[in-house]
Amino acid sequence: MQRTFYDHKIRRVRDLSCGDTHVYLEVEVRPVRCRNCGAVKQEKLLWLADNPFYTKRFAFYVGRRCRTSTIRDVARELHLDWKTAKALEMEYMHEQLRRAGRPAPKVLGIDEIAIRKGHTYRIVVSDVVRGRPIWFGGQDRSVQSMDLFFQWLGPKKCKRIRLAVMDMWKAFRTSTLKTEHAPQAGILYDKFHMLRHLNEALDKVRKSQE
Repeated sequence: MQRTFYDHKIRRVRDLSCGDTHVYLEVEVRPVRCRNCGAVKQEKLLWLADNPFYTKRFAFYVGRRCRTSTIRDVARELHLDWKTAKALEMEYMHEQLRRAGRPAPKVLGIDEIAIRKGHTYRIVVSDVVRGRPIWFGGQDRSVQSMDLFFQWLGPKKCKRIRLAVMDMWKAFRTSTLKTEHAPQAGILYDKFHMLRHLNEALDKVRKSQE
């Protein structure tokens, strides 16, 4: 950009606290004229968060605090509103994903999570070897929703999968073993579901003998 200056604006930006004292920076934000389009734009300061009233290091501090506390508790502690704390935490999470890069798991952990009352589910897939979640999505726990994960991972990385750990939900197995997904993967059912089915079978046998 061609640096043609107009009136400067002073912005008050929150930075990391010093003990119990909140620290704010007063920053000059300078408008410049773009040599390509001719429009006047504000210069972009790379050390500011997506919410330009906070520094990136403050946003990342909020994100790290949210790893061990609820967003509500962190917001209360730092005197933020909930939406601001959530947005800063999301920026931190996006940065962690960028640094981690696209995963290439060899052992999958597949499960579902209920996101609200009424049996509304989303699928969570984890890299078991690295011990971290790598995908959250779908509209339910159907084959079609599970297919979205393998499409996101890509055929080359799907072929590297050696084992998939899951409960006995049929849709997860069906999607995993599709020819275009990971037919080479072994399937390991978690012991809790196996024991539940075993106990149910034993109960039926006992009742039949009464």
